[in-house]
Order: sequence, then C-alpha cells, then structure tokens
Amino acid sequence: MNHDMMRRFAFIETRLLWGGGFTASELAAAFGIARQNAQLTIASYCRKHPRQMAYDRRCRRQVRTEDFRANYVRDDVGRFLEYQRAAAHTALYLDDPTWVDLPFTDVDDLVKPFYDKEAARAVLAALRRQEVVEIEYWSKSATRVRRISPHHLVFADGRYHVRAYCHDLLNWFDLVLPRIIAAQHADDPWVSGDGDTDWHQREDLSFFVNPDLPESAQAAVRLDYLPQGAERLLVRGVRKALTMYIQRRLCRLDWRFGVPLWIVAENPGAA
Repeated sequence: MNHDMMRRFAFIETRLLWGGGFTASELAAAFGIARQNAQLTIASYCRKHPRQMAYDRRCRRQVRTEDFRANYVRDDVGRFLEYQRAAAHTALYLDDPTWVDLPFTDVDDLVKPFYDKEAARAVLAALRRQEVVEIEYWSKSATRVRRISPHHLVFADGRYHVRAYCHDLLNWFDLVLPRIIAAQHADDPWVSGDGDTDWHQREDLSFFVNPDLPESAQAAVRLDYLPQGAERLLVRGVRKALTMYIQRRLCRLDWRFGVPLWIVAENPGAA
C-alpha cells in the first residue's frame, strides 16, 4: 500500500473514531481528489477491513460498527487531542489545511518565549549535524560563553531546552533555548550523548493527591489524572534528566489553595 492510500485510511479511521463518521465528499475535500476516487478509497478500505464501518442512511454518512478496530491511528482520546493541537500548530507553520475541524484555541500559545532567530538557527543546525557550537548563554547570575555539543531537543515548562555536553564544565546540562542570545559554529570534536548517564537512566515517579486540599478539590484532581479507583499517579520510564520538570509541574503551589496539588510518593512502586 502506498503512503497516500495509508493517509486516506488514517483519515477514514480518524473521522470514524472522533468525527461521528464521514462522507465521500469530506474525504475528497481533505485530499483534493474527485468524489469518485473517494468512493473507490472507501470501497478499498472495506475490502481490506470488512465490517469496520457501515453507511447510515439516516445521517447519510459512513459510521463505525461495533466491530471497529483502529489499524492506522491510535484509539486514544488523549493522543487525538494532542494531534488536534499539533495540527493547529502545523497549519500556522505550513499554512496547510488539516483533517481536524474542531473549534480550538490554544491559550498556552498566547504567551510564548522569545527566541533569538540566528542563535536558535545555529544551535539547531549543530544538533542536526552533530557539531559543536559556541554560545553566549544568559544564566540567572551572569552571561557566559560556552562550547556545547547538543544531542537532544526537549520541550518542558512551556519552552524549548537543549540537552548538551558543555566542553568548558565537562558535564551534561539542560540549556534553555531562549537564553541563548548568540551562537556560532566551533571546530571542537562533537561529544555524543552516549555518556550522558542521567539522560539514559530511567525511573518511575509516583505522586498522590495532597491530603491538605479540600475534599472537593482532591476529587477534582483525581478526576483529571487518575482512572477510577486509583490513588496514585504513576509516571513510568522518565529520563532521570527530566524528572525535575515533571515534579515541578505537579508539585508547584496552587494559587487557589496555597499548597501543591500533588505530593511526591516515597515508594514509586507501591500501589
């Protein structure tokens, strides 16, 4: 099966799962094809995956059946919502229509860090090419010049970070990308992330709802993150270098109650 047909099948399953079904006209519009070709695509999908969908004459659209099983997308509402957000951001960059047509506003996008364009360009090029880059970095205490070997891009706390080896301090660090105010190529040999122990080591994190919260607030927090009956939030396989971001996000003071919503559990493996 070619890539274009796989994308059409993924669109079909996306609409069956999250859009209440679809019509041949909607499929045709999404891919810029004739309606006849859309109908042929539907027939091809039904031959490959029988009993997955049926035509509902009442609403005049294809809908999923009780036997439906996703083959090209994930049947996960959280993943779909992340796709909704990613598609909205993609449309801003490529000016490209997406499959997702839900009314959507991303509040986090209203307040964004400022990035120096040329500095970011040099750092990202070094990351892609596995090269060393000399940066001028604005830390909380002073501005310093450092030579770094970046090996990974991280998004946390609403901004991008670069995980890199610092040739001057002989260690690996997270560097906040907006604080890099100048950057240029350096001729030092690039150091890979293979020796970044904190990056490769993983651990489980466990949190429980803060008992100092009012009962109604505790119930609301559980509803946000925990399946029914669970008492702890378990985040598995977190890179050790990134644990502080998760702990900071969950355990920061809540402005309404003056206490954290979550407390770090002593024993992550406990039920």
